Amino acid sequence: MRISKARSVILASALVAAVLPSVAAQQAFANTTLEVWSLQQSEGPLKEAQAKAVRDFEAANNVKVNFTTYPYVELRDKLLLAASSNAAPDVMMLDQIWVAQYAGAGYIDPIDARMATSDIKGTDYFPGAWNSGFVKGKQYTVPFDVGVWGMLYYNQDMFAKAGIKKAPATWDELIAAARKLTIGTKQYGIGIFTGPGDATNCVYDAFVFSAGGTIVNSDGKTTGLGTPAAKSALNLLKTLTAFGPKGVGSRDEEQAFSLFTSKKAAMAIYGEWGQDTIKARDPNLNYGVALLPAPKGGKSVGTFGGFNLGISSKSTKKDLAWKFIQYASGAKKQLEITMLTPAHKASATTYLNEKRRFPETVFKQLNQALYRPLIANYPDFADAQRSMLTRVLSGSESVDAALKKGVPALNAILAKS
Repeated sequence: MRISKARSVILASALVAAVLPSVAAQQAFANTTLEVWSLQQSEGPLKEAQAKAVRDFEAANNVKVNFTTYPYVELRDKLLLAASSNAAPDVMMLDQIWVAQYAGAGYIDPIDARMATSDIKGTDYFPGAWNSGFVKGKQYTVPFDVGVWGMLYYNQDMFAKAGIKKAPATWDELIAAARKLTIGTKQYGIGIFTGPGDATNCVYDAFVFSAGGTIVNSDGKTTGLGTPAAKSALNLLKTLTAFGPKGVGSRDEEQAFSLFTSKKAAMAIYGEWGQDTIKARDPNLNYGVALLPAPKGGKSVGTFGGFNLGISSKSTKKDLAWKFIQYASGAKKQLEITMLTPAHKASATTYLNEKRRFPETVFKQLNQALYRPLIANYPDFADAQRSMLTRVLSGSESVDAALKKGVPALNAILAKS
């Protein structure tokens, strides 16, 4: 991650203010070791920035921080095992979809009392990211970084050749554009996907949200996927499969995005981080980024991904853990050490202006995004939801048949949550 000269000055100034050691701070936690588990980074400069941030925190508080990183799947598995066996780190980095599970199991502490005397303000963060840290009215985490499914990528050269003057903003415009841009097997309008990960659910959820629907109703025990709004979103995705290559049932999100970056498809639905992929594959690609289309008269709403920070309920150093979370969640520090877009809106503005094309559009989609269901058994729910979607999009079941079977199955899972 390259840091501009101006940004370096800002970070340096903030660092002086943030980490000047005080006698009181150093005495309060002297010779304490804090365990922090985080997601492993592949980008060298980012790892270096995180390591420096840890050293600064150690110097300011006269403590030792064991900052351990793991790849996503390993972090998920090791963290859950450690938490259930009372061996969890003091500070946990949690995927948003893990928060309810950890809160329900008593693995993380609510932080409402700490928030009451903290300088951290919810209004400084993207609303959907902030609210992902609440479970049954209590706050358990503070957002760290965010990503959003999904934004609409479109090939501006293909659009111009087809006489399409602007990116589709409504579902009807999206279908019309996909149809016009499909030229046999030579060129496709859009590549829809399924795949084993949560991306399929995230895209579908976003279309449901944009139609005014819900994935899980407010009672937490029933799904909203049997409603007209959810059905219309599924019908939309099914319709769009006709404007891409065959094999949607075996195509994942990365393969679908490859259709776009290789100029085989004129449009793609992907996260805002896809701009990095385009830069690596074809920096000269003439593309645009637009909000996810919504029904006519509706509002585009994305689906959040990202990570939050929480405190282990078994930690014996909770005050220090909270101090670290406040340090890592601040606007200036997030700008320096987050993996994705900072969850803090002020930091995100700077980050997007430096790192992304169409920064205002990306910011708007991030600001108009909701989180996935905050339920303890979300993995089971997600698997059942994805299975239902795959049956429809692959053509093995009709929308009506899949919903008739899928909605009761999802409600049965929710009843156990």
